Amino acid sequence: MTNSNSFLLIIFREGSECEMQYALGGVTLFPYYFMSRSFHFTAIALLAILLSSCMGGKKQERLAEEAELDSIEQTVDTIQLFDETLEPPVAVDELFDDFFFNFASNARFQNQRIRFPLRMRDDTEELKLSKEEWHRFNRFGSQEFYSVIYDNPADLELQKDTAITNVRVDWVYLQDGYVEQYNFRRLDGKWILYDMEKEDVANTPNGDFVEFYSKFISDSTYQCSSIRTPLRLVTSPGEMEAEEEEASGVQELTMDDWLQMKSEMPLPTDVIVNINYGQVSESQTHKNLLMEGVSNGLFVTFKFDKSSGSWHLLEIEI
Repeated sequence: MTNSNSFLLIIFREGSECEMQYALGGVTLFPYYFMSRSFHFTAIALLAILLSSCMGGKKQERLAEEAELDSIEQTVDTIQLFDETLEPPVAVDELFDDFFFNFASNARFQNQRIRFPLRMRDDTEELKLSKEEWHRFNRFGSQEFYSVIYDNPADLELQKDTAITNVRVDWVYLQDGYVEQYNFRRLDGKWILYDMEKEDVANTPNGDFVEFYSKFISDSTYQCSSIRTPLRLVTSPGEMEAEEEEASGVQELTMDDWLQMKSEMPLPTDVIVNINYGQVSESQTHKNLLMEGVSNGLFVTFKFDKSSGSWHLLEIEI
């Protein structure tokens, strides 16, 4: 180039964001920001700027400004295109869990999978929610883990059943004593949030257990009296160290052990978000509370028993 006073300064910042400044004689003409996914468009703008440095005066400034505007427009177009392609995989409706993860995390996909106007009913009234009103009742998106309350281990096989067509997700408000039930149906091969219901915890199949759990989690004295000691901690073989694989995987915990570790246990304190795949809640003497992480690999089961006349925590399986 003929202009020895022109130089290009690129300042790299943390992550994939850069700040680019083109200076002439030590005077900054303009700042420019770009994301890594639009780098090829920025490269075009950069080339235009370098060429313009061989020119002088107002023409040089005009070309630089045009390059900036063109690059910004291209970046916006690229971001819009990227957002439009954020579609869940084709097999998202095969398993409810796959669908539910996308439903809870993708707002656009969620709106596509709700039957509007969404019917919401309880004992006294029935409402029909529009898409605009849905945000007041939308509970999805902020949970780190979900639960499954079941009687028999065989019930968990329903999670992998591709033939089920009805699943209910319950928001159980422990202190308020009521449940919001979100009913999903698979229609024409696609999972849809079909309607909502609200009812008292006492009227649900797991009502007796949930009422016990509400007191168990909120009253520390009652909690200690509701733990059968020694409390069994069962570790699945896949989680054990290689040298421990032949061990039984069972530890016996004292009350002191429980008090030290319970703060790390994923026990919900205000709301249980429970997924019912169709498991039948018939037993009133034993319940399993499975806590499953959304994306953190968490998988813990708490086993409760009422064969002695009152509910007790007998075992934790991880």
